[in-house]
Amino acid sequence: MKRQWKQILITLAVYTTWSVAVFLFLVKLQGLETTLKQFGIGSMLYVNIIHTILKGAFVYYVLIYHLAIPLIKTRKWKKIGWQGLLFFTVLTIYEYFWNFCISSPKPTDNGYVTPNTFLLTAFCLDILIIFISIFFAVIITSNEMHKRREELEKQKLKAELSAIKYQINPHFLFNSLSFIYTKTLRTNPEAAHAVLLLSEIMSYALDDWDELGKVPLALEVEHMKKVIEMNQIRFNHNLKVKYYEHIEDNEAYVPTLALVTLVENAFKHGDLNDENNHVTIHLEATKNKIYFLVSNKKKKGPKEPSKGIGLGNVQQRLQLMYGIKHSFTIREDENYYVNEITINL
Repeated sequence: MKRQWKQILITLAVYTTWSVAVFLFLVKLQGLETTLKQFGIGSMLYVNIIHTILKGAFVYYVLIYHLAIPLIKTRKWKKIGWQGLLFFTVLTIYEYFWNFCISSPKPTDNGYVTPNTFLLTAFCLDILIIFISIFFAVIITSNEMHKRREELEKQKLKAELSAIKYQINPHFLFNSLSFIYTKTLRTNPEAAHAVLLLSEIMSYALDDWDELGKVPLALEVEHMKKVIEMNQIRFNHNLKVKYYEHIEDNEAYVPTLALVTLVENAFKHGDLNDENNHVTIHLEATKNKIYFLVSNKKKKGPKEPSKGIGLGNVQQRLQLMYGIKHSFTIREDENYYVNEITINL
């Protein structure tokens, strides 16, 4: 809505400037008195000037933003062609009544224009404004594409920087974890198991998937459970977690770490010790739908720092993978936080 108002105001400002320029040109060409007579006498002079500016701005706004730009982007010639024909038909009928029933001079006046002349003039002007609208639509679309390319370049550089950050030698990391696991296995089996879980979770997170980072649901669920187990070990198995799972078909694909991220956020920001408000994790998967819900009571006191990129990343990849076939809902109030994903297969 805000963008539409901005477009309307820009069109109005540009057309007003253009109208003033044309008016001044006509004054210089044929004189002030003659030019004013063409717009009417008395109060009709101001009405006609305002009407001309508002009507012109509206016409160009519709033609550029609702017909020409969608035509360039979608190439739906037939649909938009019919819309354009309907728009110009309504516009011509409106202008006819305005000129001949509201503001026109009488047939006996020197300034009278016949209906045939009006229709011919209207047709020529319609052709002209179509070309003008397409010209500006091409410029606007080109600018949008240029900005989009620049944004994609920025995102690409950011992704490359992130890749560099994560290129701390994984072999060194996993070798170190393997060493710690071996050293602690005999003296503290639970700590050794935690190290093993951490190693497997990080291996999964750093693995090379396809460009969208999609994995089988079964694999994502497996590592989500490891994250739950890892957190239980961290908190001496005192976390209040209610887990429900019903999977009829686990051959579907989901974005890597999508479910893991939501669970991690619940452990990071939730109140994990409230007997009456467990962290709830609910997963159902059928041949037609995947449903996943994570809810938690919010933790009181200082919050752990967060850059807020996890949820945004999940949203973007769900959109790329499933488009309108999915919904990702975030609900929260003062006490509770809920994430809900529905994917129609």
